[in-house]
Amino acid sequence: MSNKNDKVLDQNLNEKAPEQQLLMAQLLFTEKPKQADPANLQAALEKLVGTVGNISDNPEQPSYAVEKFKAEFQDSPKPIPVLASYIGPYEFSIELDDLTRSQFWDVKNGEELMNTCKYSVSAFGMLSGALHYKQQAELFLAQIEAALECYPDCRAIYVPHSGKLTLPEYFCDGRQYGMAQNFIRTAVNARFFRINNSGDMIVDTLGFYAFGAADVQLHFHGMDPNHVVEYVYNIADYQFQSEFAVKSGDTIDGVDGNGRIQPYIQWRTQYEDSLIQPIRTVLDINCGEFAAGSREDVWSEFIDPFNLNKK
Repeated sequence: MSNKNDKVLDQNLNEKAPEQQLLMAQLLFTEKPKQADPANLQAALEKLVGTVGNISDNPEQPSYAVEKFKAEFQDSPKPIPVLASYIGPYEFSIELDDLTRSQFWDVKNGEELMNTCKYSVSAFGMLSGALHYKQQAELFLAQIEAALECYPDCRAIYVPHSGKLTLPEYFCDGRQYGMAQNFIRTAVNARFFRINNSGDMIVDTLGFYAFGAADVQLHFHGMDPNHVVEYVYNIADYQFQSEFAVKSGDTIDGVDGNGRIQPYIQWRTQYEDSLIQPIRTVLDINCGEFAAGSREDVWSEFIDPFNLNKK
């Protein structure tokens, strides 16, 4: 983790996450890119998801009916193809709170990069919320990959619902790990906070709530936060691939002092409201002797990521 200045951040415990959120990626640019030819974007998308048809006459807002992914609705006599939609390029300007800006872990000087980006192309799925979450993720990644092929000058990828900022090369490298891991690398953010005036820390993921599933949370002390971040990503990957199989009261493998997952270390799990905004359901992992706090210890302020090597 990068070093960041200690800064007290106020959080709003009344901010609740929606039960479902539009999966959207914003491709960011420092200069306005040339508008992609909708036919080229269609060809790039078809290499990934098969037959699609452009239903839009606006080249700045192409929208493709995807035959592979069809949504069923009660008032429709037959399944309807979901739409892979794009908007842009357009001027990009966004006001991010300090909490979000403190969690750009995957890009060095991420805040500075965001500030230099003045244009964006957005990719999102219409009607895709009716799909199984793995289909939503597959379409989401395919839309990003197709857009990157047609917009090679993209400088960064920002996912608003999770506050995740990544680089195009990081996304492309992630394809070798399969759909689940690349979706998590792109759209799920592991956040790290140190509780004010204590040695307690929180690591949570933000992202799965977008399709109505639970994120992961550890409230702990006495462990290397880097190990905990890697651990919650591993648990998130397991949850995604296993249809979120862990149930409240189950025990799962924990990690040793070297950050290795060990079957002889068992930690109990419980689904509950998150400690950090936005309030949403999380799989809270009680890490035994390293567990910190209780439900009564919900702080109204916390400190953002800090110098892990600082004594």
